Amino acid sequence: MENDGILAVAKKSTFRGLWTVEQKNKSLNFDNLLRNFRNNIVKIIPENSLLFKWMTIQGLKMNAKKHHSSLTSLAMGVYATEHCNLNCKCCTAFSPIAKETFLNIESYKKDMVKLAELTGGKLSSFYVTGGEPLLHPRILDIFGIARDCFPETTISFMTNGILLLKMPKTFWEQCGQYAVSINISRYPIHIDIEKIKEKGKVHNIKIDYVGGSDVPVKSMWKYPLDVEGKQPLSRSYDICSQINRCITMKEGKIYACNTIAGIGHFNQYFNKELEITEEDVLELHKVKEVKEIYEYLCTPKPFCKYCNRKGVVLGIQYGGSKREIEEWT
Repeated sequence: MENDGILAVAKKSTFRGLWTVEQKNKSLNFDNLLRNFRNNIVKIIPENSLLFKWMTIQGLKMNAKKHHSSLTSLAMGVYATEHCNLNCKCCTAFSPIAKETFLNIESYKKDMVKLAELTGGKLSSFYVTGGEPLLHPRILDIFGIARDCFPETTISFMTNGILLLKMPKTFWEQCGQYAVSINISRYPIHIDIEKIKEKGKVHNIKIDYVGGSDVPVKSMWKYPLDVEGKQPLSRSYDICSQINRCITMKEGKIYACNTIAGIGHFNQYFNKELEITEEDVLELHKVKEVKEIYEYLCTPKPFCKYCNRKGVVLGIQYGGSKREIEEWT
């Protein structure tokens, strides 16, 4: 999700008004073309240049404005785990500093049943992320519950790919049965992509890459936190690429973005008190109509004061986290 700004620059005239699910599906081929544009532009304009940063911020504004429109469907995600088997610096999920945390299956099932009741069993997409989802011992139950509750929804999970070839045959068979797609984050680590593709082909599983490119990621972006909470809410909101895209459901609550959902790890590890207020979170089981979720998602949150989106740092060389606060501030 880090490179949405450049993508949005190219898409400026494409996204106006409301998007229906059907319109989104029709645009997939065009999206892939634009992703290729974004992935190649860094070959011409260095990521650490002022021009690239300017283009990025303009693109973030355009992308955010697109998602400010009232929702007609939901793209919902859950953390299967919040810890990871990698240790990437600037991780937006705070995984290097997260304690070992697994999605509670019973709580998750109740949340999914409630969400299905509210939405009529239809989401624009449902994704499982982390941390590293494949660390969860009941990952297939997570997929199965999702498919039971949302029979026609696109379901996918994001993985660094390290554990894919170590998963048993039943994993691949049931992923195929549940029609679960795999999105691989292409970090510069050794994984046998060709063998993974072969497995996917055998079991009729769609395999894609986060960001749309199979070229390994060589750099990271940092969206710094302002621990003093002095950022104007409107400015943070107006250039936030997570709006209505990184919605996270956890333990009976809906979070407008994964930063709010995961900030507890940051607070605990660094002994900080970035506050989550009642207005930042929606209690799922108190919701009576899905429009309440739509209304909640389309407004700035008090927590936005901690997000210095304009201070985005680009072109950070990929590497391991030292678990220092400067990686997130």
